[in-house]
Amino acid sequence: ISHFVFTAQKLTAGSRRRRLLRDRANQYPGILHESGGKLFCTPCNLVLEHKRKSSVLQHFATAKHTKRLADGEKSSKQLTLTEAATSKTLSRATRNESWVATCTAVNIPLSKSDHPVMRKFLQENVINGGAIPGFHQLQEQYLSAVYEKKKEDSTQSCTIWCG
Repeated sequence: ISHFVFTAQKLTAGSRRRRLLRDRANQYPGILHESGGKLFCTPCNLVLEHKRKSSVLQHFATAKHTKRLADGEKSSKQLTLTEAATSKTLSRATRNESWVATCTAVNIPLSKSDHPVMRKFLQENVINGGAIPGFHQLQEQYLSAVYEKKKEDSTQSCTIWCG
């Protein structure tokens, strides 16, 4: 008689909850999505209780959910604070790189970004213009990235003719 020993992977409460959350979102693709450990109804932009399937089905039966699905209203997905901060950081970096690229393209020294008249102009006439960092931060964090992108773009646009 041979004995088989089965070892089951012990699931922690957290991993079971995440798996259940992921499974619940996968059961209704396009309607439910998981973000930051929460289950969202995409058309309604609401957080749902994911532990009981009856809670999800009860939400699906509501007039609000039915109306949103019928209207085909595609509201934006609700973001967690971490995702929103990441998105904000990316847009900030894009804005700053764009500012550096513009200044370098028209031969404006980055140090002019610190000039009081330029600061006043940016704050009054440019959306989020007051959030553009000072000269040293622009030079240290963004100038090399802009330079590398320009260098890469110029090498890709060059065509060598062999005759």
